Amino acid sequence: MRFQFDQLSGNQRYHLITQTITPRPIAWILTKNENESFNLAPFSYFAPISSDPALLMVSIGNKSEDITKDTKYNLIREKECVLHIPGGDLANAVNESAATLSYGESELPRTGLSLTDFTASLPRIKEAKVAFHCKLFDTHTLGDSSFNAIYLEILDLYVDEGLVTEENTRIIIDNNKLNPLARLGGNDYALLGETVTIKRPN
Repeated sequence: MRFQFDQLSGNQRYHLITQTITPRPIAWILTKNENESFNLAPFSYFAPISSDPALLMVSIGNKSEDITKDTKYNLIREKECVLHIPGGDLANAVNESAATLSYGESELPRTGLSLTDFTASLPRIKEAKVAFHCKLFDTHTLGDSSFNAIYLEILDLYVDEGLVTEENTRIIIDNNKLNPLARLGGNDYALLGETVTIKRPN
């Protein structure tokens, strides 16, 4: 079956994309609201795009046609965030943080999560085993849509010590212990499951 994207609505395209480009990592982003509370929201249009500079890209739309999503509004204003990679044990909290709330109303009380010190201006989620402190690098409006490609430069990375080993000066992070939560289509998520190790050819 073929789908001609120029004959589909944005919503139809979204559902086809999110059910075929899977699994997708989740960027769980904490930003500061104007009232000094913290916004927390998950995004799965997300990928690393460069190591030098160390850049991540998150695509963020709007709440509605004329209302910017809180994360995007805060990022453009504050120019920084803490981006977490949630493990499978945090699936319910990630889902709760996706609720649409009024601006300035924090998602944190819904999740039962706690905060711990991280940067001079932003904490991190204590229960998350991976957290990046990022600054806003650039933004691009995507065509005529409400979506923006948000480029984030990594300044600092926290990884739980239980995930880290060192072999011949190389840092190894145990993804099985992290068990990162991934996004599928609809209401579905995925966990790491079986891994396949194949040595790259010379």
